[in-house]
Amino acid sequence: MAMDGEIIQQRSSYRQGLVLGLTMAEIMLLLVFCLLIAMATFLKREQDKRLAAEQQLQRQVAQNQRDRDVVAALRENTAVSEKLKNVSGLTDPAEIDKYWRELVDSQTAMADLERSGVSIKEIRSRIADLEKLKASGLDIEKALKNAETVNAINRAMSKSGQPPPSTTAILEKLERGSAETPGAGPSGHQWPPIITLSDAAGYSFKSGSAELSQKLMDALTGKTPEEILAYIKKYDVDVIEVVGHTDEQPLGVRPTNLDRDLPSVLKGTSNISTLVPADNAGLGLARAVSVVSVLRQSQLLAPYKLLPLSGAQLVNTDETLSIEGAPRDDPQRRRIEIRLRKSVPREITSTIPLEPAITTPVPMPRSRPVQKPQPLSVTPAPKPVRAPLWTPGN
Repeated sequence: MAMDGEIIQQRSSYRQGLVLGLTMAEIMLLLVFCLLIAMATFLKREQDKRLAAEQQLQRQVAQNQRDRDVVAALRENTAVSEKLKNVSGLTDPAEIDKYWRELVDSQTAMADLERSGVSIKEIRSRIADLEKLKASGLDIEKALKNAETVNAINRAMSKSGQPPPSTTAILEKLERGSAETPGAGPSGHQWPPIITLSDAAGYSFKSGSAELSQKLMDALTGKTPEEILAYIKKYDVDVIEVVGHTDEQPLGVRPTNLDRDLPSVLKGTSNISTLVPADNAGLGLARAVSVVSVLRQSQLLAPYKLLPLSGAQLVNTDETLSIEGAPRDDPQRRRIEIRLRKSVPREITSTIPLEPAITTPVPMPRSRPVQKPQPLSVTPAPKPVRAPLWTPGN
């Protein structure tokens, strides 16, 4: 039994030594592998340094070759060398070489300017002008901004087919604006008043229709164009916006032909009585088109822009939103408003995308023969397929 215990203990010691030997061998392999990785990294870094040094050497060799070529050229032409020395007053070859390079660059720049159409004389003249401005105490950047402001004023005051406004006209306009500013309120602007033709004042339409009453027709063919023209001249505006407003009484359900017949009414080829709106928005627009179709026949307003718009039932007489939604008969709110404004320059409107309003563009010729207003048709409008259900108050 004692011998068996010794054999078992010897075998256990043998196995422990074998495991320890294998572990040391693995550790040595790992150390060798790490050393190889470190050596590879070092060699790669040294190779990159060598490549960078070679590239730098190549650039230096090329620069030296160019310098030798320049020096050789100067040595071959002693007259040029002597002339450069006399003109520059330099004796150091490196400084002479730098002076020569600057001369070549200047010649190239002048050739580019001449190809673009700018002469040396013009450049000297512009430099002299800049020196005069500086001597007068004027800031160049400020002068450029002032020129942009003047150009913007010219664009705003210019009218199609007419020459640009003179400096005197611009100054008179500014003086007039300054004189009007004290009484114009906090914003410093004066806006043309709104001309209102309301149902309550007798300027009415046929119920649920855009047909003009006789009193409204008389006003549109008589005093209203003269009143509009007086405001146009006083406030220097050129856009006439005709806005049709209704109250909140619903029209009911019926087919509409506004999309098809509005242009023909404005052209004068269809009668206003043929328009059939289906809601208050359409009724407001149809009534604005009815007014515009009469105003377009006035020779006084021929040079100006007439735009029909609809306010429907959404705008109160105090210019607040009507969003209560309570239908009621209100003659004050059933009205036509004529608003005047200045047209916006095209270059401004092209950079600011706006939501288009519900308008019908109207081409305005410069001159038109006087036409008599069309009398109201007494023939009733053709009945639609479904009977109209509008409220008599509208």
